[in-house]
Amino acid sequence: MSGVTFTVDLDRHLLADAAAVLDRLGTGFLPQLAQDIGAMIERQTKDRIQTEKTAPDGPPWSPWSDRYAATRNTGNRRAHSLLIDSENLLESVQDYTTGTTVTVGSQTPYSAIHQFGGRGIPARPWLGLSDANRRDIEELVIDLAAGWLQ
Repeated sequence: MSGVTFTVDLDRHLLADAAAVLDRLGTGFLPQLAQDIGAMIERQTKDRIQTEKTAPDGPPWSPWSDRYAATRNTGNRRAHSLLIDSENLLESVQDYTTGTTVTVGSQTPYSAIHQFGGRGIPARPWLGLSDANRRDIEELVIDLAAGWLQ
């Protein structure tokens, strides 16, 4: 896949003791958890691109250079903001989760240049987890486990 993805393998990232407890919940728990986490990360990532305009670790994205800004929002071009012009990046963010491996990203060719930057283009990281995203995922895990234990 060209582009960029963020991947978490639940089997490898859970502590052995926690994995043993989760195994007792049944074989379908971890795959369901992975699907739910993947869907949540996709929503969180799209929100970051559309409204937050910050890196996952908090800093706001670098603004456009003055020269580039002069080419935006002029003439017949409709108004747009950082990382949103045609909305291709926003709409391309997908959850590719399979089994217990959570993968979220974009296959657009320019998704990586926005994430990591390049010659003359500052990095504007849009993919990853903020502290708030992690807390949301922790709450999801607790809620899903509680539901399976009832």
